[in-house]
Amino acid sequence: MTRRDPLTPEMKWQVTSRLVTSLPLMYDITFRDVVGDRYDTLEQQIWVHLAREAKALAGSASLPTRDARDLMETLRVILGVFFGPDLRTEEVAISPERAVLMIKRCPFLFCERESRSGSEHLLSRCLSFSIATVEALNPAYTLRFVRSMCTGDRTCELKIMKREDAEKDDSR
Repeated sequence: MTRRDPLTPEMKWQVTSRLVTSLPLMYDITFRDVVGDRYDTLEQQIWVHLAREAKALAGSASLPTRDARDLMETLRVILGVFFGPDLRTEEVAISPERAVLMIKRCPFLFCERESRSGSEHLLSRCLSFSIATVEALNPAYTLRFVRSMCTGDRTCELKIMKREDAEKDDSR
């Protein structure tokens, strides 16, 4: 006799995404004091590895990665799959070489606020994952944060651009 699953796929996705977005906070609370100064460096390696998983997902789903517009759309899809339906984004395609993904609602930020801990470590996690993901998807492109909710801005703005243009901007 087969049993009926009482949980809908949407309910499972909600629960899973809440658990996934709370894991970094749980690890931080548990290990930061024990590991000490090396914690952030070690944690960044986890997020960089997760970017490899993002590339694998993009490849298996044949998601486009040709230019900044494609990368913006693919990053939006990956963020939604990895971090769940509580993530809200808006896309701004400027040109094939530049695009902006705006994050209007971040599940990691809500998790940090619910626990009443600070959001000071969120940016390094997000930077590590987002930059590594874009560069893994198309090495000719990179990502720069223009705004960040975890540092007090109303939204996050992730600017996807040609790597050579970013290097020129950085040198100014």
